[in-house]
Amino acid sequence: MIGYTGRRLLLLFPVLLGVSLVVFGVMSLVPGDPALAILGPYATPERLAELRADLALDRPWPARFVIWLGNLVQGDLGRSVSLERPVLDAVLERLGPTLLLAGSALSIGTVLGLAAGMLAALRHNRSTDRMVSIGVLLGISIPSFWLGLLLILLFAVWLGWLPASGMTTVWADAVSPADVLRHLVLPVASLALVAAGVIARIGRGAAIDVLAAEHIVMCRARGITEHRIVLVHALKGVAARMMPVIGLQTGFLIGGAVYIETIFQWPGLGRLLVDAIAARDLLLVQGGVLVLATAYVLVNLAADLLQHALDRRIRPA
Repeated sequence: MIGYTGRRLLLLFPVLLGVSLVVFGVMSLVPGDPALAILGPYATPERLAELRADLALDRPWPARFVIWLGNLVQGDLGRSVSLERPVLDAVLERLGPTLLLAGSALSIGTVLGLAAGMLAALRHNRSTDRMVSIGVLLGISIPSFWLGLLLILLFAVWLGWLPASGMTTVWADAVSPADVLRHLVLPVASLALVAAGVIARIGRGAAIDVLAAEHIVMCRARGITEHRIVLVHALKGVAARMMPVIGLQTGFLIGGAVYIETIFQWPGLGRLLVDAIAARDLLLVQGGVLVLATAYVLVNLAADLLQHALDRRIRPA
């Protein structure tokens, strides 16, 4: 197990290197002059040349990538031109609200998805199973950003129960936890309901297989109550099988947070990246994507290790 964990941590470096190379290459292919986009059309040629030299825009992109990679090894992601502050400070400041949003959505989506999948499996080929399947189909068919707009229209515009935006910071002393929770409900619901649909659809099939397994049949033969069988024996096996799916859903939630934060004006890293792309702040975009990719890879590693902990029969490769 320790060797497997070490190998996965070593694989983290080439994965992140590939991600950073792709992001750097794509940003370099975007048409237009970043220096002109930053300074505006009235900037003097001297100031444009100075900024291009500061950002190494006067060099080929492979040379710029090597320079950026060398600074990254030293813990320096560069300095944001649009924010006029170090990229690492700006990214870490916004990372917390994004993790709060994605983590809450993942937790709620996992609980709802596993519960719906188990319920459908226990009522296999009955009306409850069909109703859950219809709900799951709707959940996975509606994009999270469209669901977010519908929730805004219903709960913020028509009913006025919850705010649609207005959260400028999360960790300030003047912001109460209740206020953060009220602003968090709609964006979390937009992400969690879609994730719950995916988890429930796959979890239903896993639960059907687990409930038909030999050790579950033996538990019933020994007279163990169905309640204990489901909560103690079956749910553990289903959760172990679902760990890779939950890990993949983390990536979709992190990616979905980019436009969900924009829709609800949530002060997270996704919204920061959208603003950085609009401002052509290359270093800020690269640093933000790299941090999100690191979080995604680490979560998937944790999901693999947790899967092995839940079911010792699953041996890491």
